[in-house]
Amino acid sequence: MGLYESLIARAEQDGSRSPLAVDWYRTRLRVWAGDPGAHRHIASQHQLVEPTCPVPGPHPVADLHAVCDPDLIAGQRLGPRTGRRQAFTGEWYAEHSGSDGETVLVSEDTDKHPHTLVTPDFRSWAVVARETGSLGLLVSRTIRELVREAVVADGALMFHGAAAQRPDGRGVFLAGASSSGKTSSALWLGRWGGRLVGTDRTFLAPTGTGWLAVGLPVSTRLGAGSVEALGILGAVRDRVPVRAINPFRTGAGAVPVHRPEPGTPMNKVWLSNGEVREILGSPFTAATRVDTLVVLERATCAEPRVERLEAMDAAAALRPHLLAPDPDYRSRWLARDASPESAERALSCLSELLRDHTVVRLRWDPSLHCDARLPELLSEMDSVATRSSAAVERMARP
Repeated sequence: MGLYESLIARAEQDGSRSPLAVDWYRTRLRVWAGDPGAHRHIASQHQLVEPTCPVPGPHPVADLHAVCDPDLIAGQRLGPRTGRRQAFTGEWYAEHSGSDGETVLVSEDTDKHPHTLVTPDFRSWAVVARETGSLGLLVSRTIRELVREAVVADGALMFHGAAAQRPDGRGVFLAGASSSGKTSSALWLGRWGGRLVGTDRTFLAPTGTGWLAVGLPVSTRLGAGSVEALGILGAVRDRVPVRAINPFRTGAGAVPVHRPEPGTPMNKVWLSNGEVREILGSPFTAATRVDTLVVLERATCAEPRVERLEAMDAAAALRPHLLAPDPDYRSRWLARDASPESAERALSCLSELLRDHTVVRLRWDPSLHCDARLPELLSEMDSVATRSSAAVERMARP
């Protein structure tokens, strides 16, 4: 029996639960995670409601097996190292051949969450963790990477941005720098009867029926200001999320704290999709159509200002938030061909997007203006975009 086959046999034998179905946009997975804690974590991270917009057909179902092995597949004969893959900036895997020709990726991070990934075909995977407590985190991260790989392979653009479906079904995409109000805006829209799509990383995907905003399955990160503005401090004060890097202190004097680790965000609490829905009543959906494209710009101003951007200005405003090449990734590391994404292709695709959509810019102070006025601001953006589009069409007529 080959390495992969022996691992999945162990996962299915050890697991007392049926496989968990994870369907995210076009990615469909059966996840075998027998450990109850890992099962709950994965289910909460990927809790979704069905999209209301047409979505392209799904990819074939693939399997993902979670296995705990304190010795990290010790005793299995691995072939010599055939290469080295960089997953994220500074995070590397040694690549080997398994006993039956599988690809085996051994994490070189031996301190935080040592693990190994095994695949026979770059579709189905086994995630092998040293400790049971790491399984949920490592499986969720692997799902995120498989979703990312599939959507990028479809030709989608990945942005540092958020997206939400408004209560009337129209979708809005929000790009902007950190602290420009992307996450808070999306959360407010979800809370007022809409749906969340993405709160930090979002794809814009071209399809035969138009562009879709597609979320990446990551935790929602909220700073102290957002928590206070949303009125949920009491709900998160005594909660220590599984994936929290910077959990809030518990007790009456609770305040956000940070861990003294280089590179980690300060004063943040991380919430899963299920926790966001539980605390805020905001459900997630994997995709929504793109009706409004907004660039948020934080400014010191008494009142927010909305303006339409000409195509050249729109490209210049969106380009800093387009993650192509993504600075956090040096390769498509979970693909058979790990060659990096093409920035040229992404820029060409961006031009196509701007031919199809008007972009508006909102200059505001989110700490002052991201509140009950947001629907009114979005209506103003719609009006500006519609008036501008109508003017362009009139000019184009013979």
